[in-house]
Amino acid sequence: MKPVVFNPVAVDDLEEIVNYISQDNAVAAEDVRRDLLNTAEALGEQPDLGVRPRFSAPRFAGIRFLPAAQYPNYLLFYRELADEVEVLRILHGARNLPPLFE
Repeated sequence: MKPVVFNPVAVDDLEEIVNYISQDNAVAAEDVRRDLLNTAEALGEQPDLGVRPRFSAPRFAGIRFLPAAQYPNYLLFYRELADEVEVLRILHGARNLPPLFE
């Protein structure tokens, strides 16, 4: 099993998601947080779980995404490195994602 690390942008994404949901429902916000963290932990056990999309920019080669287990509208973008799995972003699937990866 590889350790899973969150880069600073992914940490900010997670906090923004939780803060947004907690405005309406603090319990649901913690459920989403727990699910996102559990999904990330699963990546350490099986880094090839996610989908490898075709990005137009070569710098994004090797990036995969995996929907959260219980809240699949949230997508964890990550890459497998030699000694760890790095979560790069956590984004809602309804966002206009292609411009973020060009």
